[in-house]
Amino acid sequence: MSDGTESRSSRSRLLWIAGPLVVATLIAAAWGLPNLMAGSAGPTQGPLPPPPGPWPTTGTFQVGFDSATEAEKKTVLAALEARSDVSEVRYRSAEQEWKEYQEAGELTWIRDGGHEFGREDMSDSIVGVLLDRSKSDEISRVIEALPGVDAVYSQGDGFWYGKAQVTLRLCLLKPIEGAGCRQPLTTAQQKAVVEAIRGTPEVEAFYFEDPEHATKDLRARTDSDFTAGVSYYHLKLDDPDDVPTVIGRFRGMEGLWQARPVERCLLATC
Repeated sequence: MSDGTESRSSRSRLLWIAGPLVVATLIAAAWGLPNLMAGSAGPTQGPLPPPPGPWPTTGTFQVGFDSATEAEKKTVLAALEARSDVSEVRYRSAEQEWKEYQEAGELTWIRDGGHEFGREDMSDSIVGVLLDRSKSDEISRVIEALPGVDAVYSQGDGFWYGKAQVTLRLCLLKPIEGAGCRQPLTTAQQKAVVEAIRGTPEVEAFYFEDPEHATKDLRARTDSDFTAGVSYYHLKLDDPDDVPTVIGRFRGMEGLWQARPVERCLLATC
C-alpha cells in the first residue's frame, strides 16, 4: 500500500473489510470515551446518600490535668496503658498540642477564620483511642479518681471516619451571626460546588449529608441534644495522601463554610 502498486480491487476489498470496523470504533468511542474521561477527571459516583452504616462504636479521650506533678502524670499514663479497652495512648505536652493545632489550621480552611486559639489555651494532656465507647463513663470514673487529674473528656468517632477523607461544609440557607458565611447559600453556588467535586480527579465518590443525618451523627458521638442545621459533602479519595491537594482546590469557594480533613477530633485538636 505504501508504494501505490496494489490494484483497485484490492483496495475495494480492504475498504469493505475495514469500513465497518472504523464505523464500529467511532460508535464505541462516541459512547465509551466520555465515560472513560469522566472516570479519569472525577468521581464516577455521587452525590450519593449516606450509607446505612456502620455507625462507629469507637472514640477518643483526653485527660486534662490540674497542677499535676510529673510523677502523677506518669501514673495516669501507666494506668491507661495497662487497660485493654484503650489504645494509642500518648502523653501530649502543651507545646505539642500547640504544634498540632497549628498544623491542623494550615490544612483546614474556614471562611473568616473561625474561632482562633492561642498558645496560652493549650495544656498538657494524655490522649488515646476508646476501643469501646460504651465504657467511657467507667474509664472516666477510674482515671478521674487519680491524683492530679482535672477531668476526662471523651467523644465518639464521627459517622464519616473511615468512610471519607475530606468534608465540605456548606453555608447556611439563613446565615447566623458569627457563623462564617454572611450571605445565604444559593442554588447556583451549591450546583457549582457539585460540579467542582465532579471535576476533581482525586475524588472516587462523594456523599451529600442533610441536616437530619448530620444531627443524628452529632448526637451519636457527643450524647448531646444539639441540632445541626448544616449540610455537607463528604469526599472519598482514591489516595488519602491527596487530602491537602483536594482541600486546596476548594479554599475560598463561594457557598462553602469550611473544607477540612475527616479526623478524630480529640486526637487532632480540631
